[in-house]
Amino acid sequence: MCSEKPLIESVSRAQSLDRVNRVSYLEARCYMLNTLLRDSDVMSMAHGLEVRVPLIDHQLARRILALPGSWKLNLGTPKPLLVRALGGLLPDKIVHRPKRGFALPFEHWLRDTLRPVVEESLRKIGDGALGALISERTVRGVWVDFLEGKTSWSRPWSLYVLHCWCQRHLSS
Repeated sequence: MCSEKPLIESVSRAQSLDRVNRVSYLEARCYMLNTLLRDSDVMSMAHGLEVRVPLIDHQLARRILALPGSWKLNLGTPKPLLVRALGGLLPDKIVHRPKRGFALPFEHWLRDTLRPVVEESLRKIGDGALGALISERTVRGVWVDFLEGKTSWSRPWSLYVLHCWCQRHLSS
């Protein structure tokens, strides 16, 4: 079976939907199903937590998907159908606050607790399997740029993780 088959089937099923519902359907079938729910399940089980995700019921989803996409968009109110369904129970400062995500404090960790470990690892990147692929000068530049606030924490962290993986799996 082709690994692309479920994606192709989802895209095909979404063709008849309006643009808002098409995006919602594809997010639910692909990103939510294969990433968000899977990750929530794995991480909660790893820490002995029982997690139940509210409002993910196939009958509710089917009914919401049948509503016109235009009903679901309101530039002044996020999730207008849900807000209206609550009938004013949520204060305006909650409804209209900016969206906030959850991110681990990698930048802080890399500048503090993890700094010696990551610096040491990045200094040795040329000694291992990556030495022929990535110049030590470039790696040093990424680290300095991070420390000076010129690049995101994700660049040195990605190099660190890649180096650790190579040490574990490619070293003799």
